Amino acid sequence: MSAVIENNKIKITDPITKESIGQIGMCDKTSFSNVEKNSIEYNDWKLLSLKKRCYYINKFRRKILKNKDLIQQIIISETGKKDFDVFTEIFTVLEHLKEITKIAKKGLKKSARNTGLLKNKKAYVQYEPLGVVGIISPWNYPLVIPITTLSEALIAGNNVILKPSEHTSLIIQFLKKIWDSEIGYKSAFQVIYGDGSIGEMLVESTKNDLICFTGSTKIGKIIAQKCANNLKPIILELGGKDSMIILKDANQRRALEAALFGGLSNAGQACISIEKIYVENEIFNEFTEKISTRIKNMTAGNSSNSSIGCIITPENYNKINMHLSEIENDTEIITGGIENEDVFISPTLVINPPANSKILNEETFGPIISIQPFSDDHKLIEDINQTGYGLSGSVFGKNKKRINHIIQNLKTGNMSINDVFSHYGIASLPFGGEGMSGIGRIHGKEGLRSFCRTKSVVESRFHLIDDPWWYNRTKKIEKLLKYAISILYKK
Repeated sequence: MSAVIENNKIKITDPITKESIGQIGMCDKTSFSNVEKNSIEYNDWKLLSLKKRCYYINKFRRKILKNKDLIQQIIISETGKKDFDVFTEIFTVLEHLKEITKIAKKGLKKSARNTGLLKNKKAYVQYEPLGVVGIISPWNYPLVIPITTLSEALIAGNNVILKPSEHTSLIIQFLKKIWDSEIGYKSAFQVIYGDGSIGEMLVESTKNDLICFTGSTKIGKIIAQKCANNLKPIILELGGKDSMIILKDANQRRALEAALFGGLSNAGQACISIEKIYVENEIFNEFTEKISTRIKNMTAGNSSNSSIGCIITPENYNKINMHLSEIENDTEIITGGIENEDVFISPTLVINPPANSKILNEETFGPIISIQPFSDDHKLIEDINQTGYGLSGSVFGKNKKRINHIIQNLKTGNMSINDVFSHYGIASLPFGGEGMSGIGRIHGKEGLRSFCRTKSVVESRFHLIDDPWWYNRTKKIEKLLKYAISILYKK
């Protein structure tokens, strides 16, 4: 187990070696109240100009870059990830912080709006900070998920209270030290450490203005219900059951490599992992043979020769094995190698699993990919949509008209064409799901504005002239107005 709470301390161990790697004091009600009070009363960050806030976020990025080797060591010790999985996470953070500051300077700028016929008015929209934002982040990507959402909330001018997963608290502790020593503005970014009970305090509080949660659909539903009591806004980035569709005219080599990366990267512990592959009938046997061969030659383990890292938490390890055990006696399963069965799960391909199996209908969150044939686009779309998940997906092929038809009919927040995962790394694109995959958006100008109060403002251009529809209007004005609409809106 990577984290155990004893005597109000979070004791964190390496999930592979089981060695202790550190401990952090757990937040209690008193310290939570103090953190919240500081966040509410602190105005220094909000009063900075947008340009200045972007300057500090970029400075934070450069400090992350400077400390990237130590950051990588901490993440590996807490999660057992492969080196390159951590590299891609650091790269994504650096890219996002650089680009989102550029996007913010335009996306959060006060924008004039057309007033239509009301030329005597000036109208604009301005984006104001909400106040205090609570962010609850998971263990699977302990750097990129909290830091991208944190940066967007801060850029918008909010103070942030971050509750990281208890399993990966050391990396956030280190980043908080960097922020405090290099950036200052300590009360703009505060951290509370602990298990779900601490997150619950943040969610149930009436003193913060928005909750941004990344995690399971089960917990997301509970948070939605609790926030509904106070009509508190929420952003929920929840589970996925992402599908890859391979059409008969697809470039099979690219589709194969994309399927392996999309399904097995980070040991499949990503909300946007490819968990299901649908291959058009005409090429199903050929493609299945190719991917089976590759899977057999891949290994999960801690050595430099292995491709797949460990399963980070025991709970997730047990869930993955439960999904597999349900179908192991009546489904063809192809597996790769494994070095240590205690914390690793072999890269696995499940061929044609039963329609009602968990492996097809629930988020597995491991290095498991199912594959099945299809022959009818309508039925394909129906099968994918029926799970209720709608985070992302991908289509591989050349027929643009057919691809666009499929994309437009899938109830997902994100789609890729002949590609996987890249959409998350493009800071200008909003990210979020539909249905059981969540509510709201992060990233892009849409994500930045999710952390803002969008305020419409109308100003009269002429202070000394009354509006013609006010009570002091004359009958002549009324008659003129009625005549005007018959002329203005006839076409």
